[in-house]
Amino acid sequence: MSDTQKRIFSGILFALFFSTLIHFGLSKNTFSLTGLIDRYENLSYDARLKSSVSGIPEASIEEVVIIDIEQNSIESLGHYFEWPHSYHGQLIDVVSSGNPKALLFDIIFDKKDNNAYSLVRDLVNENTPQALKDSASVYLLKNNPDKFVSSTLKSVLTYHALVFEPEDTLNFLYKMDDVPHGYDDLKHTITLPENIAKRLPNAQRLGNTYVELLNASHGAGAANFPQDEDGIIRRTPTAIYFEGPQKTYLSLSLAATKNILKIPDDGFIFDFDNNLLILKNEDGKIVREIPIDDKGRMYVNYFGYHKTFYYIPYMYAFDPEMLDPAFWEGKTAIVGSSLPGLMDLRSVPVQETFPGVEIHANVIHGIINDTFIKPVSSTLNFLAIFLLSIIIGTLAGMPKKPMYGFLFTIIGSCCWILFAYSQFVSHLIIWEIIRPVLSSTLTQLSVFSYAFIILDKDKRFLRSTFGTYISPKLIDQMIDHKAEPQLGGEEGYHTAFFTDIQSFSAFSEKLTASELVALLNQYLTDMTDVLLEHNGTLDKYIGDAIVAFYGAPIEVKDHELWACKTAIKMQENLDVLRQGWQQEGDRWPEIVHNMQNRIGISSGQMVTGNMGSEARMNYTMMGDNVNTAARLESSAKQYGIYIQIADSTYQPIKDKVVVRDLDNVRVMGKNEPVKVWELISEVGQEPEQYKKILPAYHEALELYKTQEWEKAIEAFKASDDLEEMFGGRKTNPSRIYIPRCEHYLNSPPGDDWDGVWTLTSK
Repeated sequence: MSDTQKRIFSGILFALFFSTLIHFGLSKNTFSLTGLIDRYENLSYDARLKSSVSGIPEASIEEVVIIDIEQNSIESLGHYFEWPHSYHGQLIDVVSSGNPKALLFDIIFDKKDNNAYSLVRDLVNENTPQALKDSASVYLLKNNPDKFVSSTLKSVLTYHALVFEPEDTLNFLYKMDDVPHGYDDLKHTITLPENIAKRLPNAQRLGNTYVELLNASHGAGAANFPQDEDGIIRRTPTAIYFEGPQKTYLSLSLAATKNILKIPDDGFIFDFDNNLLILKNEDGKIVREIPIDDKGRMYVNYFGYHKTFYYIPYMYAFDPEMLDPAFWEGKTAIVGSSLPGLMDLRSVPVQETFPGVEIHANVIHGIINDTFIKPVSSTLNFLAIFLLSIIIGTLAGMPKKPMYGFLFTIIGSCCWILFAYSQFVSHLIIWEIIRPVLSSTLTQLSVFSYAFIILDKDKRFLRSTFGTYISPKLIDQMIDHKAEPQLGGEEGYHTAFFTDIQSFSAFSEKLTASELVALLNQYLTDMTDVLLEHNGTLDKYIGDAIVAFYGAPIEVKDHELWACKTAIKMQENLDVLRQGWQQEGDRWPEIVHNMQNRIGISSGQMVTGNMGSEARMNYTMMGDNVNTAARLESSAKQYGIYIQIADSTYQPIKDKVVVRDLDNVRVMGKNEPVKVWELISEVGQEPEQYKKILPAYHEALELYKTQEWEKAIEAFKASDDLEEMFGGRKTNPSRIYIPRCEHYLNSPPGDDWDGVWTLTSK
């Protein structure tokens, strides 16, 4: 199995593991991270909801109207807590006469003290002055405590709020075993199977005390809006289970829509298998399917920011002369307050400060218009987490460089976020964002860690071992081919490469130690860069000398040509360095301005590998051809040339390079003669002067080989006139052959002469 296949397979396994862990494990409240994940999931939900309502104008929804106890009403009618209940009775009479769909009070009422009313009533008799009687009559009419209850009883559209509370033993508010004394709640409850009812939000106490008002109400429902842990109201109960009397009460919004949609008491079906609250009308027809969670709560579909619904001041609504009751035709009215002092401001996803009465408005409007926020099922969420993780895990395993997997994770996560946003904005469908992104990110990180720690262990070893003296491209090939060098050496056909600075010992006489180090570092850096760029392997530095080879530890095709290209490029770069040193003026002496280096190249069988002791070893080369390359570098000075290559290097690439036939020579320390060549350039790139030098030189060399010594001398003199003798160059190949010809002229070598010349010095 290839490394890529291993990474992909590991990605699939990690995806399965993390998607299962995150979906099933981190969905349980027993885990400490669950709350953190849910918090961020809620924030992502809030952001989507804000996006969906951006641009919605104020007062754009008139179907549900809020009767607002606001500042103008307070200033006109007096402090709210001093209002007589008869005001509310009057409001019920006025609004009901306009034939609305429903009138809801999002207010909890306590029975008022009626002593003042009773006192005035009792004091008025037949002996009371008429003016006082008239004033008393106005007072009694305005403050009639029975007005609120009687108007509620007369109306079949009025719904009052119930407030359910938890047990509070510290304040002696214990769990209630029954409803408050005198409260006849038969028409305010629905009957559900016990196992279903107990899954709903439960309460231990009912906080209402004005039972006469509740008994008179056509309907009543829970006004509770439990907050999420971060204090934001995202969901509302559809019903609440009162534990003591074991009764189930609808929410205030559902109690009102119960009659609006003509739902009988047995028309509420909680399907927790599919997380739906199904509403059936009197004919048994399904009229609504409300998405709910495992506790029977529904997401509040906020249709906009504060005042998206139409607000009417309370003082206008209860006075038919200020607002025609016909305004209420077909509308649903909710009485509440947006004043901070009345303590009904909440925090919701779309706004930090939001009137609680408008939450009811959003719920009712959503139910009436069959527009609900729909969370996808747990199964679909798991599939989303799993599939996204699988895709990311697979893609992350494909690149050879694991870091690219992060790019796939970012792109995949962004695509999923955009999909989730578009699904919510377009269809009000909630897909989870945090868990899929978290799972895919952990999957990618695991694939990266697996590749880095396990699969790339050998790669790191190769890079750390060979990175300083092998071309990065060659290391990549070693990794791709899983070609690790054999410890102790491996024999193969390679090319050895030696280069040295001409007359370097003279440099130390002209330069200080620090100058010499700076110069040498600059030179070696440039030359080494050329070597590595051309697929060479650095063996070692010996002072100013560079020892290298080609074809190991990884096979290099045409290593002879790469070695020759390196030599040519080094000469070009050295020329650039010389120009730079010359431009620096007096900083460097003349010897630096004219620096030259010599290069020897030989190809053949040699051993390469880690050699030395167990405590200290070096990747190097050994063999007869290595010695040949070293001798060719040193003997180049005798010919006045700067790149000398063996015939073993030249023959495989003879149609790709331009050379000068230099000699058939027996170098110092070797018995076998070596055919050697001066490397000029690659084909088609030779300098102009060599187009004249090489034909003249080779013509003279042919005369030399045929032992026509006098003609050869004249021919070599002619070619010598064409040679370029720049600073630091003491001789050239033409000059070398002139004294040889003179020697053979006086001492002919004979007919069996093999053309070999033996060098007597390095």
